[in-house]
Amino acid sequence: MAFTVMMGGSAFAQQRATEEALRFIHDGNQAWVSGMKSGDASKIAATYAADALDCGATGECLKGRAAIEAAMKARIAKMGRAASASVMSLGSVQRGNFVYEWGSATAAFVNGKKIEGPYLTVWAKQKDGSWKIFRNMALP
Repeated sequence: MAFTVMMGGSAFAQQRATEEALRFIHDGNQAWVSGMKSGDASKIAATYAADALDCGATGECLKGRAAIEAAMKARIAKMGRAASASVMSLGSVQRGNFVYEWGSATAAFVNGKKIEGPYLTVWAKQKDGSWKIFRNMALP
């Protein structure tokens, strides 16, 4: 209830994302999957807006596509390519030029380590008509 009130009432919760936006979101989620498996941080970073904010589950945040890409490169250098990866989008709503999407992502590595957990992502429509990640937050 509090989430609905914060987001502008019950009408907001019923607004479906456009098919166009959903295609970009699907492609962006798949870029994360294939980027984790191939070790290609630039493929993942390309889904972020230049001024994006990416926050971990403990609250630390990176600002800007370049910083996000550098952190992803460091993670891939440390952990290697993912043996498997998946993203399960559980829902989305749209308000104007923003889509709020939530779900769960997992990447498993050959060394037995895993990255997994729920997320909340805000996608913003860009001037060229594409949709990019504006805010991304891993949830505890």
